[in-house]
Amino acid sequence: MTAMDAEILPALLRYIDGYQWSFNMAARLINMYYGTKYSEKELKRLYKRGRTV
Repeated sequence: MTAMDAEILPALLRYIDGYQWSFNMAARLINMYYGTKYSEKELKRLYKRGRTV
């Protein structure tokens, strides 16, 4: 996990688990806020890794 992944993970978990947003919505918001270009597939992979830790 990269430093950027570690920075994004709390927001991703909050968006998906807390707010019940779709991965599409979370990806758009994270990419806009952090200036990244994550795809939904990449964020789903990060989400699964973050949930198991």
